[in-house]
Amino acid sequence: MRELRAFVAVAEELSFVGAAKRLNVAQPALSRTISMLEAKLGVQLLDRTTRSTHVTLAGKVFLAEAHYTLAQMKRAVQLTQEAEIGLTGELRVGYMDFAIHSPMVPLLAEFKRTHPLVKISLKRHRSDAQSTDLNANRIDIGFAVRHRFQRNVEVMPFTQEPLVAVMSRHHRLAEQERISVSDLAEEPFVMGDREGWELYLPTVEAFCASAGFVPRIALEAQDGATIFSMVAAGLGVTLYPSCVRNAELPNLVIKEFVEASPLVETFVLTRQAGYSLVTGMMVTYLQHLLSAR
Repeated sequence: MRELRAFVAVAEELSFVGAAKRLNVAQPALSRTISMLEAKLGVQLLDRTTRSTHVTLAGKVFLAEAHYTLAQMKRAVQLTQEAEIGLTGELRVGYMDFAIHSPMVPLLAEFKRTHPLVKISLKRHRSDAQSTDLNANRIDIGFAVRHRFQRNVEVMPFTQEPLVAVMSRHHRLAEQERISVSDLAEEPFVMGDREGWELYLPTVEAFCASAGFVPRIALEAQDGATIFSMVAAGLGVTLYPSCVRNAELPNLVIKEFVEASPLVETFVLTRQAGYSLVTGMMVTYLQHLLSAR
């Protein structure tokens, strides 16, 4: 790198005297450095006389590459230093379906705005698998519903939202201000599949049981977007946390219940220790946000 900088200085100044002053080195030492560089390369980079210095054709090629190499080295140093203080790096985020419509999205957007060089990687996964992923260092932070949290996982309460009904705007109940859960006793339900939504479905089933019926699940899907599409097509109704209000759902209406509906709790998960500086900055930001509520 020292030889590259020496050559660039001479090539740009077209003067050993000017380059020596620029680099704050003795002119004889600079001349030896250029001669050693030419000997290593086996080519002449500079035509020099007692009166002038010119860059050879080979020197012009080497000058362009030298500029690129020095710029890359500067970038490598900058990124390394920024990584050390947490300005760059990667934040791996696990999330389940409800988080897409929760405060998670604006929270990540604000974090990205203040840390533009941090790469955020999102991984959709069921809640209990997020605990496993944290302990296996596959994610750095998770947004999950309540489950049996694993050891070494730090848990922060994030949201509490009541269940609401989602139905087509053409549904027979669509004009009512509020509905009773018993109004849905004969309705077909569109719900998440048992494998992916196992932690949530008992909440829906218990709410329906309080009105004396078992929900008749006519369709199952893996994600909320598909569920809402099926509901919009008039194939059934669904129950979802009230964060669904943050979604843009054309042809659908959202109805609150006259009864006190169950609360769906979500949590932020992190490892108790051993996370990166970037993760630490997100955790600090979350703690400040949640404590201000």
